[in-house]
Formats: sequence, C-alpha cells, structure tokens
Amino acid sequence: MSEIIKIDGGKVTIGLDNGSMTDVPIASIGYSNPQVGDKVQVYSNDNQVVVRLVQQPQQNLNVSVSASPYSAVEKKINKHVFCWVGAFLFGGFGVDRFMRGQVGVGICKLLFGWLTLGIWALVDWIIALTKAYGSFSDSEDIVFINGKYAK
Repeated sequence: MSEIIKIDGGKVTIGLDNGSMTDVPIASIGYSNPQVGDKVQVYSNDNQVVVRLVQQPQQNLNVSVSASPYSAVEKKINKHVFCWVGAFLFGGFGVDRFMRGQVGVGICKLLFGWLTLGIWALVDWIIALTKAYGSFSDSEDIVFINGKYAK
C-alpha cells in the first residue's frame, strides 16, 4: 500500500507499492490535512494524479477502563464527610488517604504518622479544607483523579 513519506511545501512525496517514489502537488491530494505516514492510493493518467486516503478498518478493541494501567480513576466524595470525618477525626490513621484512593500512602500514614507528632494529619486537614471550601464551587462533592485533587 502506498504511503506519504514527506510533505514539503506544495509537494508531497509518496512511496508506491512497487518500491518507487513519486512527487505530486499537494493540490492533487483528495482529502484534507494529509499527514506523513497516511496510507493512500494513487490514481494517475497522462495528465492528472489523484491521491485518496485509504480507510483503515476499525479495530474492535474490547478493553475495559479498569483493565488499562493508564486509565484515570475518578472518585467523588462528599466534601463535608471527607474534610471533617476523614481528614479531621481520622486523619491521623490515614483514613483521608484511603478515601482518596491512595492506599499505599494511607498505610504509610497509619504506620508512621505518629512520628510526625500529628503534623502530617494537620497539614492534610488544612489542605483538604482549602481545596474543598476555598473554591467558589456550589458542588457538595470533591473530586479526586488518581488520588489527586481535581480542582
């Protein structure tokens, strides 16, 4: 199958099926926004060349969102419950981090948070308050994407 190799100003270089290359004017491209690497078909007669994009067959990928390691996990939590119960009351035990989906940091905070004499929990609670109530959002929910604040 022919492929666009290079686009240089008004000239397009196409690699043909037989291994040769041909240069055609960009005006002979029969579709908008040609890109290097596009699979094309070249039609020509004595005085005219037309290049048409080959439609690649759609691949039916049955991939669930949770199966992809690169998918974003979004959590919505009521901001009052998160700030006052998760971060204020039980923040020293890492409950706020578990609620956000940061299980590893939650376990670390549970095991070693006492070494900071409560400063880690206090800082997390202040950050939670400023993120939840500092914005002028009318929403009752706070959103976390991959454990980080969305706003």
